[in-house]
Amino acid sequence: MNDSPTSSDAQHTIAQHYLELSFFADSLNDGLYVTNPDGMFVYVNTALAQILGYEKPDEIIGRSFMEFIEASYKEAMEQRYQTFQHSGVPSSLITVRIIRKNGSTGVIEIKPCKPVHVGFSQGVVRDITEIRKTEQQLRETESLYQSIVELSPDAIVLSSLEGAILHFNEKALKLFNYQQKEAVQGLWIGSFVEPSEQKAMEVLLIDAIQKGELLYSEVTLLRSDGSTFLGEVSAKLLGAINGEKPLLLILARDITDRKATEDQLRALSVTDPLTRLFNQRGITIAAEQELRHAKRSGTPITIMFMDLNGMKRINDTYGHDMGDSVLVSVSQVLRDTFRDSDIIGRIGGDEFVVVALNASSDTVQPMITRLRENLKKCGYPFEVSLACGAVEYRPDDDQSLAQLLKQADTAMYKEKKYTKRAR
Repeated sequence: MNDSPTSSDAQHTIAQHYLELSFFADSLNDGLYVTNPDGMFVYVNTALAQILGYEKPDEIIGRSFMEFIEASYKEAMEQRYQTFQHSGVPSSLITVRIIRKNGSTGVIEIKPCKPVHVGFSQGVVRDITEIRKTEQQLRETESLYQSIVELSPDAIVLSSLEGAILHFNEKALKLFNYQQKEAVQGLWIGSFVEPSEQKAMEVLLIDAIQKGELLYSEVTLLRSDGSTFLGEVSAKLLGAINGEKPLLLILARDITDRKATEDQLRALSVTDPLTRLFNQRGITIAAEQELRHAKRSGTPITIMFMDLNGMKRINDTYGHDMGDSVLVSVSQVLRDTFRDSDIIGRIGGDEFVVVALNASSDTVQPMITRLRENLKKCGYPFEVSLACGAVEYRPDDDQSLAQLLKQADTAMYKEKKYTKRAR
């Protein structure tokens, strides 16, 4: 570097000056150095020696700072040093990679300071190797996060605690029918909820935030073109990160098709596939609910148990396809005869149940008469008829649905036997 002579006495005096401060300097975590005009260390504290991979300062006193600089950084460091030697003005903060005693590398920040003696340089050195590793890990983590967010099958939205949108992933843009992220920046998250449901959603969200819980709700969501869809929304308050304000993480998905499928499966679980009437499970669920209501309200209910006469003969003579056709026709006649509020179901091969709401046994007799008249109009080359037994449930009774059905079944078989004897 600079070949200008400097007396050994002067260098000794300068070194002695810094040695007097060594006790204080060695208590620091940051490295301190002084180099002579030739770039050789005349003073280093313990921290700098350790940063460079040595135990004691004496091991590097008299060696060039450039010896510890990685090759790719040396040219730039040389230029900075030459500039300093000519101007006497220290460089700004310098970041370089170093080579330690054991051959490992690290990253340091050098903050040159204005020297006390002409030609000498001094400064503070901080080891930022771990900081840089952490920064790199954070960048990699952020990159991974971005990848996960963008590849997520769910719409992911980040908003401020006040509800201003900060980020929409690609799935969210597609879900809400937006082309660019800039179009949603700063919008209020409530604007994506159907107006009539905004207040209720806001109350749920505030409650979840205050309790520190995950919000889960099904809500009608609004696209940019004004169309709506049934959405499943989850939201969670993210704690403050790196001193930043807390954020809301919101996940949304369109569950319109899923709900339709669920409704279909639910309907199938309570519906007879041939007649589309309630099956036994459906009758049980609906009837037990109405019995509980009748007990509270004091209204009567009449339960009718019916059996299709001659079903075996129809199947044996005309085939099972004809038998199925008769069952469908009878089901339609039942719908046409009884009220929309009544519960109608097929619980066996040729057995039907009707639960007439708010109706006494006297009230249903005209309905049964009308039912038999309507069955005569089915248009088959044989008679279609139903045997029917009825039992009335009164609110002061303590009978279960199973008991009532058994009584109605017994009454139906009595009628069937009576009809056979009459013939």
